Amino acid sequence: MNIVDQAILNALSINMGYHYGEKVIIIVQDWNPLFDKSLRKGFRRSSSLADRMLRVFQNEGISADLLSYTPTEARNGADAPKELLERSSHGEIFFLTTPFSLTHTHFRKSLSARGARVASMPGFTLELFEEDGPMNVDYREIKRITEETAERLHKAKFVKITAPGTEMVVEIDRENVHVSSGVLDTPGKWGNLPGAEAYAPPVHLGKSNGFFTVPAGWGGNAPLPYPLRFTVQGGRFVSVEGENPEAEKFAEEKVRPHLFGAPGYEVLAELGIGTNPNLTAEYIAKKGWSALTAEKIAGSAHFANGNSFSMGGKNDVPVHIDWVVPGVKLEFQS
Repeated sequence: MNIVDQAILNALSINMGYHYGEKVIIIVQDWNPLFDKSLRKGFRRSSSLADRMLRVFQNEGISADLLSYTPTEARNGADAPKELLERSSHGEIFFLTTPFSLTHTHFRKSLSARGARVASMPGFTLELFEEDGPMNVDYREIKRITEETAERLHKAKFVKITAPGTEMVVEIDRENVHVSSGVLDTPGKWGNLPGAEAYAPPVHLGKSNGFFTVPAGWGGNAPLPYPLRFTVQGGRFVSVEGENPEAEKFAEEKVRPHLFGAPGYEVLAELGIGTNPNLTAEYIAKKGWSALTAEKIAGSAHFANGNSFSMGGKNDVPVHIDWVVPGVKLEFQS
């Protein structure tokens, strides 16, 4: 068996804790011709991934189905139709191999509420299963490291994060620390693949202060063409600045609307710490930027603006953007 197919089976057995006879369902989103054509490549990649996973499972005698629907909105967080939930009633393990995320939707929450194990994989591609990819790792070890990091977050009142151009102090909401290790092997467990990260919302509008710099080539939902410096005061983003007129223009047109476009967008919503050793700056440079993988880079931290409600925080707005900073030093303060 080749490396990719074996990694797919490992995802089922190790990440999802598959037991003989369980029903596996793969969810895909069909192309909507009303969407911008630039999005079509992502739909094709997700469809190819789903087809390959289905074939691997069925070749091994695993009971697996592929269910599809056509989304009506081209955005993360748009819910699936109720009819899909009804068609999914027989599943115990779900892989959501979709271009747009279903992680924080009623559909996913309903699956989890009835005890299904759910792996959300928005934007996931087959190359993540390759030999140097983030799925070809020892997930039991990642689980251990991520849980240790989460425990340090839980015990800390503040975390100081430093890197070139970065000096942030985040006041942690210690009651809402989460582990996203990529191991989803118990009833009702859900999370993203690939793993892994430990994360928490800050205390809402608390004592989080400082600044961080996202280098050129890093991001956001997309890589930045220029380095940008973000400043936080009292748990709110107050500015984002470029170092030259071109960077300032980019910040004004492409970044500030997502930070200051509506009330609540500017709230500091998350501190996340990446723990996947197969995800590195070199891997991102080779394979291209993906927010799904970049936030899991070992040695990185990310600061999100917008929605914290989905992780137990108080800010419920339709925006959540993770800004990733590489090469950080962490100091956990009681």
